[in-house]
Formats: sequence, structure tokens, C-alpha cells
Amino acid sequence: MKLRWTLPGLNSQARWLRWRGLPLAVFLISLGLTLSFWHSEQRREQAVQRQAFDASLRDVSERIEQRMAAHAHLLQGAQGFLAASPQVDAQAFRRYVEALPLGADFAGVQGLAWVQAQPGPRGPAYRVMQMEPGVARNQALLQLDLAAQPALRELLQQAQESGHLALSARLNLADLGLPAQPGFVLALPVYRGVALPDTPAARREALKAWVLAPVAAGELMASLYGELPAALSLALYDGQDLLERHLLYRRADASWQRSAQAGVQAPPASDRQAREYLVLGGRTWTLQLSAGPAFAARHGADYAPNVLRMGVLLSVLLSLLAWMLGHARERAQALAEQMTRALRESEQRWAFAVEGAGDGVWDWDLPHGRLSSSVRWKQLMGLPPLPADLPMEQFWSLIHPEDLPRVRSEAQACLDGSQAQFSTEYRVAGGVGRWNWVLARGTVVERNRQQQPLRMIGTLSDINARRQSEERVRFMALHDPLTELANRAHFDERLRFALAHARRYHEPVGLILLDLDRFKPINDQFGHAVGDQLLQTVARRIKAAVRETDTVGRIGGDEFVVLLSGALSRESAQGVADKIYTQVAQPMELGGVRLEITCSLGLALFPEDGQDELSLAKSADDAMYRNKRAGRPWLRDDLARPLNRGRFQT
Repeated sequence: MKLRWTLPGLNSQARWLRWRGLPLAVFLISLGLTLSFWHSEQRREQAVQRQAFDASLRDVSERIEQRMAAHAHLLQGAQGFLAASPQVDAQAFRRYVEALPLGADFAGVQGLAWVQAQPGPRGPAYRVMQMEPGVARNQALLQLDLAAQPALRELLQQAQESGHLALSARLNLADLGLPAQPGFVLALPVYRGVALPDTPAARREALKAWVLAPVAAGELMASLYGELPAALSLALYDGQDLLERHLLYRRADASWQRSAQAGVQAPPASDRQAREYLVLGGRTWTLQLSAGPAFAARHGADYAPNVLRMGVLLSVLLSLLAWMLGHARERAQALAEQMTRALRESEQRWAFAVEGAGDGVWDWDLPHGRLSSSVRWKQLMGLPPLPADLPMEQFWSLIHPEDLPRVRSEAQACLDGSQAQFSTEYRVAGGVGRWNWVLARGTVVERNRQQQPLRMIGTLSDINARRQSEERVRFMALHDPLTELANRAHFDERLRFALAHARRYHEPVGLILLDLDRFKPINDQFGHAVGDQLLQTVARRIKAAVRETDTVGRIGGDEFVVLLSGALSRESAQGVADKIYTQVAQPMELGGVRLEITCSLGLALFPEDGQDELSLAKSADDAMYRNKRAGRPWLRDDLARPLNRGRFQT
């Protein structure tokens, strides 16, 4: 350190470059890059906003045209129906309308009506002959003379003269007896004959009727969107004059709606506004779209200023960082040494605390493939308490072969960084023919610059008692606690699986239902303790009489059931039943009492005696009770065998 101070010229120049020149250069370069990026981002944002606005305008106009085309198809269908009917039948027209799929594509349509011209004292009267659906709100239209309303008279005459779909001017649907709201009416003429007459005079002569559809503009437009395009205001006018009396529909974005609630009657002026003219049914609609205050922000208008602000701030921070880095080297070295000492002390305290809790500690040195561990860890792994490190290959060999692939996979996931922690349970040898369960947890505490793991540490806990308890709980959930046979739920599940397998592979399944004869008198006379011992003895004898592939269950107090699967025939199933009966009937010594008990059996085979669980169980149950009532333990090939009925002796 003294040598540096002995060279003041060179040292002062180097210090100036380090403390002042480098931070200034970093600031100027960062600021230049910021200004360049800010200017580029401004141009990009303007292009994005223009494209988004134009796309929204096209989308709205196309949706309106598509929905109006759907309405036109609706009227054309009704036109064809009326043209094909020599005499229009009200019931037929009602059924036709009811059969139409009037869903979201026809939103706003209040109903379908057909109109005829009738002579009147002051000229022809246009009467609505029928309006469907015939709800109450549509009935007022039947009382109107449409010729008395200039807009509707002009609409019908236009449709008659042109022979095509005609669209009325904007009107209030209350004039038609419907709920008050802005709307319009679609009209389509119906002519006699197939072809459209060539001249207006011929069309007047051939006119049969009109098809009308009043449409609520608000409902039509509301069906086009779950939400409007964000931050956009939409207005639809009849004609090209944007007057309030021509307004069909208006909807503003949320910010404009709040302004309207505050007393502002119309949306404020917008920097971006466009109009689209739609020619529909001989009329022109004007669609006006305006960008709201939040439109520019939504499409990145706030990004360029943020780039400038953040760029300047980042330039200042980078220059400050460059200045601080010059001072930080010696301080970083001292801090690193201090942290290393603190880490070692922390690891020692951690290992001491873990050992005190009964857990083992391990430390995996990955570059050298060695594992160092505490004495407790070696005890849990079944190793002698030697101080030497353990090669990893030897460690892997201590794990149960069934658990080893999973343990290695989870450890590798932690090493790769896809999991922050390593935690897994596995078995280690605990003596001859015995395996103990342990829980290993760990984490990677050191990596190199390429993020390759160098060191992993963790703990090892003894969980053998917990796993045994969990296994016992799982076993008792599926088995009868007294006999340890399958309980009803578990047996039903095994039966369903066996039947599904049998249906797929066309194999038989047997079901034997067994009921102990006169068990209740024994239980009442000698007590529940003897009764429980008897049930346990019977359960063991039944299990001894069946094959390994068969399932024995207890489904009631003295009722047992046997599922026969695998290679099976009626003869072999009857042989198993014979064996069960013989085993159960053997005398037994229980609590100083000699007992003899027999049972009644019922046998049913899939698919001959039942196609599913219920029918198969019913067949076995019916067979058992027939045998019990007949005084026979069970029937073999429909022949009663001369066996003694159940009895007990003391």
C-alpha cells in the first residue's frame, strides 16, 4: 500500500480514470443508447396504435354486416315459406317461427310478421296479419295500420318496388307497440310465382305480402361484444348526419362513462377518430369510432416516456455503480472472508442442532464424488461410525433397489436446478430381511460460474415408525379390523375389477356367499369374546381353503364372501366350496369350549348366473338361502347332499 503512494503522478492519473473517467463514459454511452431507443420506440408505438385502431374499426363494421346478413337470411327463409304456401296458415307460420334457431346470431329481432295490403277508404292499408312469437308485447302491432306511419309506408313501398331487402329509417320501437328503444324494421316482399317480376309494375301486380322483422338496435349491438375494444367509443347513426335524433346506438369506454355520470353529455374530443359508412338494405349507416384517453396507454403510449425516464435513471445508476465498483474490491475481499467465516460457524451450529434433534447430516462433494456425514447419519444408514468419507457408488448401493431410480431422479432434478429442494423417502437395510424408512432432504449450496453444482448438503431423518403407522392405517381402511379380511368396500372394488377383466377377456368369475349357521346362539351363550375368536378362526380357515388369486371378505356379522378368479370352471368352483365347507365344519377349541359349526353356501358364476355385481350377488344370495331353507349347506349340480345342518356342542 505504501508503494502506491510513492508514485503520485501515475497513481493520481489512474485514480482519476477509475473514479471519474469511467463513470462519466458509462453515463454518456448509456444516455446515448437511451435516446436512440426512445426515438425508435416512439415511432413503433405510433404504428402500433394506428394498426390497432384500424383493425378495431374493420372488426366492428364486419361484425355489423355479418349480423345484418344473418337477419337477411332469416327473412329470406320466411319469404320462401310464405311464397310456397298457397294460403298462409297461422298455425303453420307459428310452427315455422318456433322451429327457427333464434339464438345470438339473431339478437335484437323482436319477432317475425307478415303483412298484407288491404283496400281502405283513403288508399291501401298495410295490416300485420300475424306476429310471432305471439307474446303480449307483440300483439299491439296487430292493431296498427303501417301505412299511417311514413317511415314504414316508405319501407314497404321500397321493398315492393325493388324486390329486395329494405331497411327503414331509425324509429322508436314504441311506435310499434314494443318497448321503447331505438331500432329499425327490415322488410322483404313476397311475390306470387317463382321468379322475381322484371318491372315495378309487374312487382306491384304480383305482390302477395311482406315479411317484417322489427330489430332493437341496442340488443343487436350488445350481442356483438362481450366488451367493446378497450378504450374505444362507438356510435352508430342512421344516415350520414351525426345528429342525436339519428343515433341508433352509442357505447363509450369506462373513462367516458364516468365522465357522462359526472355530467358530460358526449365523449370528449379524441385525437384519433374515424368513420365507416355501411350500405345496408338501401340505406346508409355511419359507424363512428373514437379512441379514448386510455387507448394510447393500452397500446404502449406510456412506454416511450418510461423508456426515457428509466434510461436516464439507469444511466445515472450505472455510472454510480461504476464509481462504487472502483472502491469495492478491497472491501469485497474483506467481506468475503467475513462471510466465509460466518458460513462455517453457521454450518457448525446447524449440524449441532440437527444432531441434537436425532437427525443425521450429510455433505456431498460432487466434483470428487464423496459423501461426508455425521455419526447419526451412519447409524441410520446401517453403517459403522467410521470417520472416513463414503464413495457415492457405495451410498447408492445402500438404497432399496425399488427406490433407487426415484431417489437418483429427484436428486438430479435438484442438481439441475429444476427443483430448489431435494426431499424424498426411501428404504435402507435394517438387518436381515428388514428395511427401514428414512427421509432425506437437501439443497445445493454451491455452484460454479457455469451453474454446475459443486456441493449439496442435507439431513436424514428416521421415519420408520410413521411409515409403519401409515401402512397400518391404509390396511385398516380396506380390511375388517376383526378378521383382517377385505371389507365390503374393498371387496366390491375387487369384484368390479374382476368382472371388467372377465368381460374383456371372456373369462369366468365365481362368487361364493357364506353364512354361519346358528352363530347368534353361540355368541349369546359364550359371550362376544368367544364369538370374535370363532369369526377369526373361520376367516383363517376360509383363507386356507382358497387359492392365492382368490379374495375373501367379511361383509356382515357372520357373513363372508369369496371371489374366485383366474382359471376357473363350475367344477373347480364347486370344489373350492366343498373345501371351504369342510374346513369351517372342523371342531375348534375356543376359550376352553369345544365348538362345532357349519355354514350355508351359495355359489354363482359369471356370466351364467349374473352379468354384473348386483345380479351375481343376488344369485349367490338366493342360492344360499334356498340351501338354508332346505336344510342343506349348499347344492351341487342341483342335487342336495346329505350333510348335517349347523350345530354347536359344548
